[in-house]
Amino acid sequence: MVNLTLEDKYEISATYSIYARAIDEKRYDLLDKVFLADASLEYEVGPHQFSCKGSESASYFAAFLKYCYWTNHLIAAPMIEHQEKVFSTARVIATHLQKDLKGETHRWTLRGSYHDHFTKTDAGWRIAKRICLCPDSEGEFNSDEVRIFEGLAWAESAQVNGQ
Repeated sequence: MVNLTLEDKYEISATYSIYARAIDEKRYDLLDKVFLADASLEYEVGPHQFSCKGSESASYFAAFLKYCYWTNHLIAAPMIEHQEKVFSTARVIATHLQKDLKGETHRWTLRGSYHDHFTKTDAGWRIAKRICLCPDSEGEFNSDEVRIFEGLAWAESAQVNGQ
């Protein structure tokens, strides 16, 4: 049995905030604070599916989210369970805005959940295994005839990084 302290629970909860910031601000370097390098990640988001290791997650997310002008991952407080392993589930609503080549904005919204196995390392709590299931979606994700945004496009980096 794993005995979690309030600090452990706070750190696990904070991992979801780091993840949302990494994705929504295209700060993929932060994903090292979320996933173990050998973590197993499986995502089923609407009709899109992919699997990768934690060390590959930055390139997978960047390849997918470059089609988005803005994203917002609203993650509910996780339900953290612990017996022999630490397991957490959290509900998510993820909104993706895309701009087509004519300048019009398109919205793709997902609703689903993260199912995560956590491991404590010397650097803090990290996700060792994630299954993301988002069976409910509105709109369409487009990869044709949309503008590409390799980095943060909706604000100046200094504005969101407190500079």
